[in-house]
Amino acid sequence: MKRRNSDSTVPPLAIRLFYLAAVAVTLPLLMWNGMVQQINASAGDILFRMRGPVHSPSVPRIVLVAIDDSTLSQYGPLPIRRSVLANAIRRISEFRPRTLVLDMLLAEAGRSEDDLALSTALSMIPRTVLGAAIESDRTQEPRWILPLSVLADSHLLGHVHAEPDADGNVRTVLLTKAAGGKRMWALGLQAARAAQNTGAPLEQQDAVQLGAIRIPALEATGRMMRINYAGPEGVFRRISLASVLSQTVRPEDFNDKIVLLGVTAQGGGDRLFTPVSSGIGMSGVEIHANVLRTILDQDFLTSLSPAAEIAGGILVAVACIVGIGALRGMPLFAALAGIAFAIPAFSAIALRYGSVWPTASFLTVFLAASGIVGVGEYAAIWLNLRSSERKRREYAFRVQAIAHEIKTPLTAIQGSSEIISDQLVPQDQRNLIAGMIHKESKRLTDILHAFLDVERMASGSLDIQKRSVDLPGLCADVLDRARLYAARKQIRIDSALPPISVSADPDLLSFAIYNLLTNAIKYSPKRTTVSLSATEQGDHVRISVVDQGSGIAPGEQRKIFERFYRIGRDQPAKEEGTGIGLALVKEIVSQHDGQIEVDSGEGGGSRFTIVLPAKS
Repeated sequence: MKRRNSDSTVPPLAIRLFYLAAVAVTLPLLMWNGMVQQINASAGDILFRMRGPVHSPSVPRIVLVAIDDSTLSQYGPLPIRRSVLANAIRRISEFRPRTLVLDMLLAEAGRSEDDLALSTALSMIPRTVLGAAIESDRTQEPRWILPLSVLADSHLLGHVHAEPDADGNVRTVLLTKAAGGKRMWALGLQAARAAQNTGAPLEQQDAVQLGAIRIPALEATGRMMRINYAGPEGVFRRISLASVLSQTVRPEDFNDKIVLLGVTAQGGGDRLFTPVSSGIGMSGVEIHANVLRTILDQDFLTSLSPAAEIAGGILVAVACIVGIGALRGMPLFAALAGIAFAIPAFSAIALRYGSVWPTASFLTVFLAASGIVGVGEYAAIWLNLRSSERKRREYAFRVQAIAHEIKTPLTAIQGSSEIISDQLVPQDQRNLIAGMIHKESKRLTDILHAFLDVERMASGSLDIQKRSVDLPGLCADVLDRARLYAARKQIRIDSALPPISVSADPDLLSFAIYNLLTNAIKYSPKRTTVSLSATEQGDHVRISVVDQGSGIAPGEQRKIFERFYRIGRDQPAKEEGTGIGLALVKEIVSQHDGQIEVDSGEGGGSRFTIVLPAKS
């Protein structure tokens, strides 16, 4: 078993888990809040305008007859007189249009002869669609405003309502609306039905089937359909009603065409803003023409499903996480710039294929994920730098300390070698000096071995072979060696070791206990007692070494386990040491999932206790 290195240069896992969790939690909030949804709509408008007019086979088939400012100046204000309207429709019928669609409400009765004339004119064009609307008076139960029965006879009816979003732009239309128990299809759909000469639409859960045309309008959304605008106002050919009445039009202007008749005058009150309109908005009749064009061309726009949106958001977030985690400097900047550019670029491409992407949602995820992950990686790098700096200082300290420790034996060896080389030195003194050189070289070797053991232990490269160990048996050999060491100071070692087993590496544990015993002997006065005891408390075993030495000041108790630290008592006692032993004991105990405790006071002796988990 090896201890895991706690000073890994990899960014802390906790930080990465935290920012991954933060991105995961904020992802739905970022993508589906009202503000971002509105920005999505505005971003889609920009892409619409960048796309420009579309190539449409149905645009040449559609003609707008406009009740414009010129018409009003010649034939009076709105509402246009029924006799004038009847005269214009009669002239249009002479050119055999395919369908006539009236984007106006004909609910109020006029002069009976005018209403009859208009009814007669409408009957000349068999496939005619008339407009209807839901009354907007909120004080009453909603009801339909329908054409006069004398006018509506045998003609299709369609509602003229658009569905502006919160910002006032018309991007969708409800293909069906209901009020007062009556349900009605949209004017544009009814126009397509008349132009195609098909039966009533067939409804499915996810679509409306109009003849061979399948319209993707979900029942769950109220049959909402996105309007795929062919372009800005003016895409469809427009003929003034005044021109029709003045007979300045040609037969081919209306022959087999779908004719939409409605108000375009700027003061007519029937203008709404759209993704492609200018500052004065787009006339209602042209909006209906775009609905009709979308259906006839089957050029439908569909939004991504919630699952696809969240998958796209995850893909963007993952790209940011991988890029920030793997790259640095200019490559990282280039990668992030590439992601930021790719989102609107792919959205524009998708729009050309009829798919509307939540561009702003993806960009918001990009910005948020980049920010969160960037801060997280910065924190991880900062922690790594701090750890590296700490290790650099520790290493420099260790090198300085080991250099100081080996300086004394090296100086002794150097001085002794100079003396022994003198021919005048007697042989018995030569032997004494040779013994000193051997002793100091052995001390130097011990210092280096202890230093290397601590380094290997701290780095986790020293194997620990745990097994069940009988504590009294392990301590018997340790006590024999410690008593030999204590004999020079006439120190007695007592032991109280009940039959206890622990799971440990026997060599390392015996080293730790022996080190504590020799330290206790080293810093105890002559003819005193050192005791070794063990107790089992719950699921832990406590191994204690108690001496009768001078004790350790409270301010130094936390420092004695640092490498090469020597407390002030060492100098007066003239005891040799490396300052590494207790550091090595602490490393051994830590790798056994234990801890070491110190209970001491100046002049009152010391108790060192190793606390280890009991044998499982």
